[in-house]
Order: sequence, then structure tokens, then C-alpha cells
Amino acid sequence: MLRSMTGYGRGSCSGENFSVTAELRSVNHRYADFFLRLPRELYCFEDRIRRLLQKEIRRGRVEATIALSGSPAAKVEIDVNEALAAAYCRALQKLAERLALPFDLGLAQLIQLPDVLRPPQTVPTDEQIWPFLEKALQEALENLVKQREEEGSNLARDLELRLEKLSSILEEMATLAPLCLEEQKKRLESRLGEMLGAHFDQGRVLMECAILAERVDFHEELVRMGSHLESFQKTLRSDGPVGRRLDFIAQEIFREVNTVGAKQQDYRIAEQVVKMKTELEKMREQIQNIE
Repeated sequence: MLRSMTGYGRGSCSGENFSVTAELRSVNHRYADFFLRLPRELYCFEDRIRRLLQKEIRRGRVEATIALSGSPAAKVEIDVNEALAAAYCRALQKLAERLALPFDLGLAQLIQLPDVLRPPQTVPTDEQIWPFLEKALQEALENLVKQREEEGSNLARDLELRLEKLSSILEEMATLAPLCLEEQKKRLESRLGEMLGAHFDQGRVLMECAILAERVDFHEELVRMGSHLESFQKTLRSDGPVGRRLDFIAQEIFREVNTVGAKQQDYRIAEQVVKMKTELEKMREQIQNIE
């Protein structure tokens, strides 16, 4: 399916006490170019994000904005080693009895003893965040691709209509071609007759007409244009990124049209050349939006 290079997609995913939001905006670009706006905590995911985007985006400049709200750390729970605390109490109480000292151990002193309180165990940040970040990005990417495909369908319909116009113009040019050549031959004979009178070499005139016809004949250009139009239509209906190929084919058609305009000065052909150039310019503008 034909895709545009412009679009927007958004996705979000929430964890237990944090959430990730991803926004993707894409515009025209000759190649695939990714610009990432990330909070400091997510810098480590830059390569993963680029690889994920590259799976779907072949051409276009994509600006990815990732936002992280809340804290991705696990719940903070202090682990108390009650058995060790009790052992400290017993040992210190025995020591106080032996030394005939008052036993006045308080809680504040007890929790400062080694290993009574253990720091909380947390899941590594990157391993905790990535599944949620990946899901948010995937949702945003799907929405972006959907919008690019919808716009691509509109572009395809427009190009199909313009392709039909070009085919119609080409048929008109093919119909006019032999008439123009015949009229040029008659005009040449008439002018030579006026200049030379009744006594002139008809064989020589025919030879000159043949040489002139060879110079102004544009049948080959019309055939090539027809071939290019067929190729354009096949490419337009094919899968995958086709923008560059369509642009190349349009340039080839434009080249053939220019050749026809240079060879043939007949006003009717000139009119068709102008019409075809106008349609081609509009097509090339649209093609710049295609992936």
C-alpha cells in the first residue's frame, strides 16, 4: 500500500507507579532520519528506539518525543532483620550484666547496628521501563503508519486521475502526429513551388521532406512515454517504498515531453505539450510526499 511521508501517532503505557508517552511526527525527507527527544533517564534506549522505528519507516524525517512521568523504581520497603536485632539485644544485655552496667539500649541505637536494616532491592531501571516504553512506541508507530497509509491512499487516487489525463493527452498527440507531418510536407511543397515555379525536381523535394520528417518525427518519444506511463501505474500499485522510483519515472516522462516540444512546432502539439507538463508538475509535487 502506498504511504505518505507525513503523519502523526501517539501511544502511552502505564506501569504500577509510572507512565510512558510516545509521540511521533513525520515529514518529507530524502532518507529515513530520526530525531529523538528523550528525558535523561531514557538516553540508554536510543538505539532500541531507532531500531524499532526502522522496521516501519523507510523514508521521512521522524521526530519522536518520549515523556516519562512518575518514578519507575519499585516500591520502597525496608527489610528488618529481626533475628539479628534480637541477637544484638541479648548479647548487649548479657554484657551489661557482666559489667554491672545499666542496660539502656534504645531503638535508635539498635537500628544503627550493622545489617539490622537492609536497603530495598529494586529492579534495574532499564529492564523495568523498556517493556512499557516499547508498547507505547509500538502504539504510536501503528497510529503513525495508519495515518501515512490513509494519506497515501488519497495520493494514489490523485495520481491515478492525473495518469489518466496524461494517457488521454498522449492519445491526442498520437492522433495529431501523422496529420502534422503530412501538413508540414504539403507546406514545404507549396513554398518550394512558389519559389522555384513549376520546374523543380520532385524527387529532390521528396528527399528533403523525408529528411525533415525524420527530424520532426516524435513517434519514438510517444512510444517511450506510453511505456513510462505503464511503468508508473504498475509502480503506483506495488507494495513497499516507491517514491523514488515514481519520481525517476516522472523525470523520464518529462524528458520525452521536452523532446517532443523541441521537435514539433505545430501549435496543436505545443498545446498538448503544455498540458502534459502541467500535469507532470502537479504529479511530481505529490510524489515528493510519498515514502
